[in-house]
Amino acid sequence: MGFVNAHYVAYATGLGASAIAAAGSLATVGAMGIIGALGFGFFADRRGTRPVLSIAYSFRGIGYAVLLLADSLPMATLGVMIIGMSWTSVISLTGSVSADQFGLRRLGTVYGAIFGIMPVGAASGVWVAGRVFDSDGNYDLALWISMALGLGVAALIGIPRYKQLAPTLGPQTEPV
Repeated sequence: MGFVNAHYVAYATGLGASAIAAAGSLATVGAMGIIGALGFGFFADRRGTRPVLSIAYSFRGIGYAVLLLADSLPMATLGVMIIGMSWTSVISLTGSVSADQFGLRRLGTVYGAIFGIMPVGAASGVWVAGRVFDSDGNYDLALWISMALGLGVAALIGIPRYKQLAPTLGPQTEPV
């Protein structure tokens, strides 16, 4: 997501768009983030959070693929809108999957660790994209990496649920 925040306007101007048009295109992320959060949340309530979180990360990977293929501002806008669908939706879905996987007793620690480490990854992604552009003169490798990470995370999350690591909160009984 760091790429979109830090490099999208430069990427879109590289496609021939004005800075104002590129910034307007970037603004679609906010609207799509609201739609994605509500839509993915709705489906998570009906289908379970793990598969829906996997789909949300798939959107992110697909959005980066569209950006990679973009040759005009409308195509780039489509890519950033697809990415925007996953923008805020993954936050609440990650919390739900974490609670399911690790239990409520550990949720604060697990969720705090996830979102404490995430800015390091986002900042690293911004730096890597800048280095890629400085060395290659384009963002292609950065977009390939972002696409691969989005689709890779989607695949990992989509693996069927494994044994919950948290103890149950109710009274424990010994098998007889």
